[in-house]
Amino acid sequence: MKITVKLLFAVIQSLLACSAIILAALLRFNLLDIQISLGIANGALNFYISILIIFGFTFLVSGLFLIYEWWETR
Repeated sequence: MKITVKLLFAVIQSLLACSAIILAALLRFNLLDIQISLGIANGALNFYISILIIFGFTFLVSGLFLIYEWWETR
C-alpha cells in the first residue's frame, strides 16, 4: 500500500508540474488569449512565467525521481 501511495503522489506531482509548464507556455505565447482572460499586466508577465517554469521543472524532476524510486523498489 505504501508503494502505491508513493506512485500516486509522484504521478499527481508530475502532472501538476507539466500543467504549470504548459500554463507558462500559454502565457508566453498568448495562446487562447489567456493573458487577457487572466488580466495579467505585461510588466508582471515575465515574473509569472519564470516562477511557473522554475517550480514546474523542480516538481517534475522530483516526481520523476519518485517514480524511478518506486520502479527500483518494486
